[in-house]
Amino acid sequence: MLRHHGANSYKHMLVSDSETESDNKLSTLAVAVAGESRRRNPKGKRNNGKGKKSLSAVEANEVARPFRSNQTVDRDALVELAKKYQERMKKIPLPAGHVGEVLFANWKGLAQNLKRFYRQPLHYLTYKLCKEWDKSRFGSEDEWQPLNTIMNWRDAEETIWKIETVHRTCTSPIHLAMLWLSDPEYHVIVSEVIPFRSS
Repeated sequence: MLRHHGANSYKHMLVSDSETESDNKLSTLAVAVAGESRRRNPKGKRNNGKGKKSLSAVEANEVARPFRSNQTVDRDALVELAKKYQERMKKIPLPAGHVGEVLFANWKGLAQNLKRFYRQPLHYLTYKLCKEWDKSRFGSEDEWQPLNTIMNWRDAEETIWKIETVHRTCTSPIHLAMLWLSDPEYHVIVSEVIPFRSS
């Protein structure tokens, strides 16, 4: 979220007061744009400026790739893909019973183990939530302690399946498509349900 910093005049600055991914993407874009403007002047010649670090073409492409990929995506096709993904996830029945004790160090590891043991994919949002739960442990007293020593494995597994039920039955395809626009790696999880054709 942006807030005013200093007096409200034509020279005021907007600064961020949050640590969100959207703010990171804005700063990434700013670096890419700054790199492009430093690399070339209006006549198309190199402009390295004294004392300023110039981005190489490879660095600028790497920094700007997530932004450019958002511009080339057919949003309607992405919504259709999200609808198809959500329909297929709804049809996958949740497992009944437990396979046995599951060892896991973190939420993401538990999600991967459940996927392997029950031989079914977990929802994209479940993976995202597990990553967020793991991030929330950073800086805590028990950060380095394996999660299965803090929490009973049955409770943890039950938590994942309850969350999975919500994600499979209640997620809006439009919400999914919007998340996928900002996630260049979404296809890794989606391809477990809808295989992509290589072109």
